[in-house]
Amino acid sequence: MTVLNYIRKKLGLKLVYKYPKIVSKYCKGYGVEIGGASHSVFKFRAINVDISSHDKIEDCYTKEQLDKGNGIKKVDIVASGDNIPLADNSVDFVFSSHVLEHFYDPVAAINEWLRIVKPNKYVVCIIPHKDRTFDKNRVCTTIEEFVNRHNSYDKTLRYPDAHYSVWNTETFLEFAKYFDYNVVAYNDKLHALQNSFAVAIKKKPLCQKRRGEI
Repeated sequence: MTVLNYIRKKLGLKLVYKYPKIVSKYCKGYGVEIGGASHSVFKFRAINVDISSHDKIEDCYTKEQLDKGNGIKKVDIVASGDNIPLADNSVDFVFSSHVLEHFYDPVAAINEWLRIVKPNKYVVCIIPHKDRTFDKNRVCTTIEEFVNRHNSYDKTLRYPDAHYSVWNTETFLEFAKYFDYNVVAYNDKLHALQNSFAVAIKKKPLCQKRRGEI
């Protein structure tokens, strides 16, 4: 949190964020934010999908929002981010910030986001960069590991919360290429979120299927 936002929080004023241009460019229309929080506010129109309503004070994410933000951001749909009760091709974008790494199977998550996004629209992710976070001493997750997780993943189970995946910008682009995700833009370092990188994935027209789709 910046000094200015710290002062604003103490005074009960709205927090101000200089968010990445990649967000303003590709998150247009009406979309979905996965795991939105009051201390990470972005200027777009979206419903907030989260695994919890965060109405219990013992919830670590409730505590984090109360500590860093102004209250608790409203959760519009309580659901797992890889199993969203919305129709195919129904929203203009899906956005997540520091969420994808929490999914045991990030392939299942991205596939779900692409399912609900309209053709030629976007999934935009802000992701922790391994070398600029507390994960810096970990090894980047391999393609083989992602494949194994995707093949063994059970959506009926509740997996413990953790940073399951570790990327830098280069390894994420390799991950995206392997799973045939159409990355149309990326930013290796963000001005306001210097521990992160960002990517925009464009959904292909309905007549084009990604590798492995039936």
